[in-house]
Amino acid sequence: MLPIIDTCYNSSDYCIEEKLYIPCLEWATKFDRGVGYFTSGWLSHTAKGMASFAQRGGRARWLTSPILDEQDYNVIRSNFTNEEILSHFRQAILGQIDTFAAEIQEDVLNALAWMIFDGIIVLRFAVPTQKLDGDFHDKFGIFSDDEGNQLSFNGSINDSAKGFSNYESIKVFRTWNSTAPYVENDAQRFERIWEGRDPNLRIFSTDKAIQEKIFRLRTSERPYHQISDDKTDRRWIHQDEAVSIFLERHNGILEMATGTGKTRTALKIIHRLFATDAISRVIISMHGNDLLKQWVKECLSDFEADIQVYQHFESNKDLQRFLLCRKKCILIISRDAGYLAECLLKLETRIPAGRDSTLFVFDEVHGFGASSFRRELTGKIAPYRYRLGLSATPEREYDELGNEFIRDEIGSVIYTFGLEDAIRNGILCEFDYFPLNYSLSEDDRRRKQVIIATFSAKRKRGEAVRDEDMYQQLAMVNKLSRSKLPLFHDFIAQHPDMLERCLIFVETKEYGTAVQQILIEYCQNYHTYYGEDDEGNLHRFARGELNCLVTCKKISEGIDIKTVKNIILFSSDRSRLVTTQRIGRSLRIDPDNPSKRAGVVDFICQSDSIEDDSADTERRDWLSDLAQVRREKI
Repeated sequence: MLPIIDTCYNSSDYCIEEKLYIPCLEWATKFDRGVGYFTSGWLSHTAKGMASFAQRGGRARWLTSPILDEQDYNVIRSNFTNEEILSHFRQAILGQIDTFAAEIQEDVLNALAWMIFDGIIVLRFAVPTQKLDGDFHDKFGIFSDDEGNQLSFNGSINDSAKGFSNYESIKVFRTWNSTAPYVENDAQRFERIWEGRDPNLRIFSTDKAIQEKIFRLRTSERPYHQISDDKTDRRWIHQDEAVSIFLERHNGILEMATGTGKTRTALKIIHRLFATDAISRVIISMHGNDLLKQWVKECLSDFEADIQVYQHFESNKDLQRFLLCRKKCILIISRDAGYLAECLLKLETRIPAGRDSTLFVFDEVHGFGASSFRRELTGKIAPYRYRLGLSATPEREYDELGNEFIRDEIGSVIYTFGLEDAIRNGILCEFDYFPLNYSLSEDDRRRKQVIIATFSAKRKRGEAVRDEDMYQQLAMVNKLSRSKLPLFHDFIAQHPDMLERCLIFVETKEYGTAVQQILIEYCQNYHTYYGEDDEGNLHRFARGELNCLVTCKKISEGIDIKTVKNIILFSSDRSRLVTTQRIGRSLRIDPDNPSKRAGVVDFICQSDSIEDDSADTERRDWLSDLAQVRREKI
């Protein structure tokens, strides 16, 4: 509802904070303010409105005049280099923060520090130059809502406690009446100043040193409740926790279960860093065109037009345009084919000062530990200040070199929110687990004996062999065992509903063909998805045109199809990484089916042979325990 505001106010007849500021802060989602003088005493007068503004996710941009002495002004208006001027300004403001902190109430100081930390308030300082040699002394503001309505005001009042005790007056304009042109003028003027396009004003952002000194002024918890962008706010509070931890650490990995909002959390971090001017560039890297395209879609819908989104994968070759961009921008780039290495090389040579103002985001970060990336990128990511890794399962099993590389270049795990947490919080749905026991055939056993004998012979000859390679070959025999097929036939005959919105994971196309010969008896509405040639089938499945999809590894990572209900695992890896991602396809909450309960069918090898390790048994025990987790009230 639009606020009921008069056209004119003066401090003799009205309490301006009660009549103007608080009603507008309780209505608006954006507040732009240009003011000659600001102290946090203003917050004590408008606390009620600012609490509502903060809690509803409002964002404020404040342009104000710094308190500088004559020497400071002389430096800023001199012919010193840009870096020398910025350094002097930074030191002047850092000195003022101590005085500022000593003069105001602790609770008000805490509130202001938290709002700047959370990106609710972004401060910039304006200093007149060129033909102007006084102060930035304008006093105007613009309130906006999400529907495009705006209200602006002009007057003599400063944002200080004393401003409310002086005789002051304000005039108000609105877009919903005949004064709309005045609002438009104020909004355009603010943007011109904020972006530094007024030739007679020099604009200084609060850089990282200033921000961090302000952040340290926090003395207790937030005096307001943050809400998530998601309407189901309490279920998603973990995202805000993860954001806060990353903003404090600046680098590290968020270990968050599939479906718990890794992408949304990363976007919140990007918004916060952009809002505080901590960064000017973001590079988001991952493997797989499906996931790359999904990131492009998310970024294009989440950021305003002034944040340019570039792509560098498939036929898109935007790297050069990204490097030449002088505004805030995002590059979504494949980590394959040397693209990322090329990007880093050009970033260092063309924008050498970008290490502190660039955020790297590595989605499905466990894949970043492969030996090819270690050869190309060792020592090249770590120098950057902001480095974010995302994964449901960041640990690479049996690859300590890869894990060490990820820790050195990106950081360690700084936040964990697992499958159990997600199911308890109602973010992922509960599921039933169906382990089907099978035994290897005689042919399967002979294949394993040949593999073991081959590796033993190589060892006797003194050849270098790895146990990991032998176990991978032995595991392949299990993955391709035809002994599972009769069990599958019998199970589906008794539970045909398990083919509803079902993903079937197989190891090879040939094995998938054998599975299809059984499927055709119970489900004609199915297809395969093995690679780029079958991409249309994935989209048909996502739209509900196909009920069942037979696939290999292609959609293990990052693809969000909330209607997936059942998973059948003919192929299961020794590591939990792939299994976690695959079952995660079915655990997402479906808004159109709130009673959804998932199902997972798994095949467990029953063998007494010493060459068969306990991988299947361990997976069965883990998934059986996970299937017992129940949603809790949040």
